[in-house]
Amino acid sequence: MTAWKPLIPGLLLLAGACGSGANSAPQAAATAADVQVHQAEVASASRSPEQRLADGERLYGVHCQACHQATGKGLAGAFPPLAGADYLLADPERAIGIVLGGKSGPIEVNGVTYNAVMPNMSYLGDVEVADILTYTLNAWGNDGGTIAPAQVAAARAGQADVAAATPAEHPVDKAGMAYQGTPSPIPPEATRDLISSEGPPMTVAEFDQAKQVYFERCAGCHGVLRKGATGKPLTTDLTREKGADYLKALITYGSPAGMPNWGTSGELTAEQIDVLARYLLHEPPAPPEFGMAEMRGAWNVLVAPGDRPTAPQHERDVENFFS
Repeated sequence: MTAWKPLIPGLLLLAGACGSGANSAPQAAATAADVQVHQAEVASASRSPEQRLADGERLYGVHCQACHQATGKGLAGAFPPLAGADYLLADPERAIGIVLGGKSGPIEVNGVTYNAVMPNMSYLGDVEVADILTYTLNAWGNDGGTIAPAQVAAARAGQADVAAATPAEHPVDKAGMAYQGTPSPIPPEATRDLISSEGPPMTVAEFDQAKQVYFERCAGCHGVLRKGATGKPLTTDLTREKGADYLKALITYGSPAGMPNWGTSGELTAEQIDVLARYLLHEPPAPPEFGMAEMRGAWNVLVAPGDRPTAPQHERDVENFFS
C-alpha cells in the first residue's frame, strides 16, 4: 500500500459555527453548500485510512468493476484503464466531476483514445464517491493521494446549477421508460431469425427472449434492423468491436446522451441484459417480406385507375398549396 498523502488539508469551513469559545463573535449563517461540505467531513472523520480504502474497494466492485475491471486495466477499445492512468492521476479533482456528472466523447489515456460513455453516479453519497476515488488512486500501484468527502460535496454544490438546467439522472419513471422503449410495429414473431455462427453461443429460447426484449424496449429508438433512428446504430460491425461486456455495462447504467439505465432502474434483470448483449452480437432478425403480391393483397381500392380524373376538380391555385 502506498503512503497516505492527502491532496488538500481538512476544510474548516464551519469553524465559527462549531464554536471556539464562549467569547467568540457570532458568525454569519453558513450557506447550504458549506453545511453540505461540513456534514461530509463529519461523516468520514471517524474512520481510519485503512477502513476508507476497504470501503472504497467494496464500492468499486459494486459500481465500477463491470467496466474498469477488477484489475483496473479496463477493456481494450471500450473502457479506459484506471491502473497507472495518466488521465486519472494528472487531475484527481477532475475525476470527481466525471463521477458526479458522467462523461462522453473521446479522451486520451496513456496515449490511447477512448470514446465510450461514463454514466453519472450522482446517486452515490459524498463519502461513497470519495472512498471509491481514494481507492482507485491507491490501488494497482497508483500513488495519487486521497479525496476528501468535503471535496466531493463542494464539487456537487458547484454542479447544482448545471444539474438544475440539465437533469443528470436517466429517465426511470414509467412514462419516460415507455417513451424511450417504444415497441416496434413489426411483431417479433413475424421476423426470420439469424443465429449466426459469428456471434456468441445462444439457445433458441435465449434468442427468442432477447428478440422480444429488443422489440419492446429498443427497436423504437435503434430501429428494427438496428441501423439507428433517434438512437445510435447497433449493427454487428459496431457491436462486435465493442464486445458483450461493453454492451452489458451500457444497457445496465445508461448514458448521459439519454440511453436509459435499464439495469440499475430495475426494468431489466441481469439475465435479460446478458442475453440482450449477446443477441446484439448476432445479425438482426430479418423483417417479413412485403412485396407487390402482399401490397396488392392489402390494397383497398376506393377509385379504380380508369375512373380517376385527369384534370383538377376545382379552381384553386395548385401551385400555392401549403400543407
